[in-house]
Amino acid sequence: MVTDQDHQAPVFAGTKKFQTLAARTFDVLRGRGMFMSDYAPIRVPAEALTAFLVETQGAKPADVAKAIADNPDVFATESVGDIDYVVTTRTGKAPVSNDPLSTHSFAARFLAPQPKIVRPARPAPERVRVDPNWATYSAPEYGDEEEDAYLDLPDDDNVVVVVEPVADEVVTEAVVTEVEVLPSEEVEETEAAPVEATKWTAGSDFSGRDDALVATAIESRLTDDERTAWFAGKWMSEDRVARLGRNDIRRIKDYIAEQDRPLTDATIAQDILNVRANSAEFDAIQFAINYRLSREHREFDFVGTNDQRFWSTSSLPQIGTTRRKPNEIGTDYRYLVDEIPTDVEQRSIPSVSHVLSFYEFTLGLLPYNLEMQQLLPAQVLPDQRSTVVTFEIPQLYTTYLVEVRYPTPNRGGFMLGLDDFYAESLVPGALISVTATENDGHYTVEFLPAPSQSARLLDLDDRRSPRYHFRPTSFACEVSPEWLISEDRFPKLGAEKPLDDKVRRRPDTVVEATFQRIGIEDGDSFISTFDELLTAVNIERPCSETLLRSTLEQHARVSSDDADTFTYDPR
Repeated sequence: MVTDQDHQAPVFAGTKKFQTLAARTFDVLRGRGMFMSDYAPIRVPAEALTAFLVETQGAKPADVAKAIADNPDVFATESVGDIDYVVTTRTGKAPVSNDPLSTHSFAARFLAPQPKIVRPARPAPERVRVDPNWATYSAPEYGDEEEDAYLDLPDDDNVVVVVEPVADEVVTEAVVTEVEVLPSEEVEETEAAPVEATKWTAGSDFSGRDDALVATAIESRLTDDERTAWFAGKWMSEDRVARLGRNDIRRIKDYIAEQDRPLTDATIAQDILNVRANSAEFDAIQFAINYRLSREHREFDFVGTNDQRFWSTSSLPQIGTTRRKPNEIGTDYRYLVDEIPTDVEQRSIPSVSHVLSFYEFTLGLLPYNLEMQQLLPAQVLPDQRSTVVTFEIPQLYTTYLVEVRYPTPNRGGFMLGLDDFYAESLVPGALISVTATENDGHYTVEFLPAPSQSARLLDLDDRRSPRYHFRPTSFACEVSPEWLISEDRFPKLGAEKPLDDKVRRRPDTVVEATFQRIGIEDGDSFISTFDELLTAVNIERPCSETLLRSTLEQHARVSSDDADTFTYDPR
């Protein structure tokens, strides 16, 4: 059953004008709180209420304020911050505060803290004084005979004490006799032996010496000292280096094998040893990892740089292509050992631009030539054979691990690990740029984008019987026309097979086969330009301009009328 509750209209004070204005003000407030309970306070900003009445009723702001002030039983005013509010209820009565009385509540007793207990000052404890007679105590000296006699004494209970009478003390006068003083013997004083002063060696002046030579001398001296721990130019006392147990060594080795790639010392410290990067001992733990793992020659290999210290194991697969063994690739780059001087300044240039050859594109590598040696860092350890660096491709938001194989007396250097990047984004003849960063183990690689174009380019199909063929290829990168191997330029390469390894290892035999593949037939002779020969020779093996010109000049069956066109006569 629903009933409507009738509300009696409030009675307003003042003149008829102000009564009417007060009634209109109440209607506005009651309309604002029409869905509120009877005694719920209805609040409206005084400024907004006055503006509404001025606009609708044509009243003056002063009259509105007076009408509200003359009816305190209906309207109440309150301020919250800087805003004044007019408050009423639907019953026409000013709201009354319903705050409960706290006179007999426990809130004040429970929430108010107890006064702090004032403890009296504790008196200083009095120091116990020790009798000075106990300060010096000497143990009695008992001989063997006296000790036996002492042990043979009867017990105290069986001893009979006999008390003898004490005679009166007799006081006698002391007789003083003169003692003849003998003359003292004179003792000759012996002269003290002279003390030799410690000889100090004068310090050496190194101001005129080369800093590198001084650093090398200090390093060689500290390296031979077993009390000093050394790694990558950093030193620490050996007894202060944290120890790694056999269990830690095994966990590190298993974790590297699980990740299937080399890991840095920072990753090992955080994931295996649970040391946070912001910890105060993080640098010391990194040094301990590097120093301790460097002592485990059979299980771990250091493949990092000064700023990015990677560790690998012998069980990890090689980084990069499996089409050719690293030793065979190093033999192909043997000519770099003769062309590059020995006094190369590492990290001396900021960037290197390079054009990809077909050989480099197929194997996903870069040559470790003179420019690359000037860009990349030197070996950290004397016996370090390879280094792992990171190549970031900002255009593809991808980072690759690249292994740098250092040259040996019989093999040249090269860098492996870019085969996926080449296959997805580039073609033979593409222009790339490698730029160094502040981290000597991290580099950025960029290529020049270009409108998409299509061409039939040379490709190697080595699934069953290896064979060259031309296939349609779309690419969107800038290329060097001299290094682009297309069907329009070299049509006879489409049916050729890769050369045998015995033929491919010798530059002169590769040049002869290249003349027959791409040269223009002139009777029994073949004619080709130097640029065409350089591009086609790099299909089978890497070859520089210097090596190719030297091979052409020394070949008995190759002749040239100028420096650009060459003729090969196989007869």
